[in-house]
Amino acid sequence: MISSKHVPIIIAVSVAVLVVIAGLFSGLFLTKFLKYDSYDKQDFIDSVVYQAVFLTNDQIYFGHLKNIDPSYLILSDVYYVKVDEGGAGHLVKLGALEPHGPQDKMIINRGQVLFWENLKADSQVTKTIQNMK
Repeated sequence: MISSKHVPIIIAVSVAVLVVIAGLFSGLFLTKFLKYDSYDKQDFIDSVVYQAVFLTNDQIYFGHLKNIDPSYLILSDVYYVKVDEGGAGHLVKLGALEPHGPQDKMIINRGQVLFWENLKADSQVTKTIQNMK
């Protein structure tokens, strides 16, 4: 049987447990809003400039990111660097040299992407693309 002097201890322990549980749930709820994933990823794409997409196979593609989702990146107006026998690199439009004639759009598996970045409007790559058009 529970004596009357133990009742305040049981109530105090119960309240402490409830406070800890409420604190944990509040902390988990608040951290969801502080994470990177809570931002709209489209906010990071500057649609006015080109983006560089760096892949795990050391290839770099340049173009306009139109969509980002957890699984794929969609890149349009695509360019890449082609290295000749002399070791010089030249910017090439996707579809210009490939015999299979791909469309000017790539759907890239997100697992193959190391990172991507917006290019400056006055970067050498952007200037070369503008001169090629």
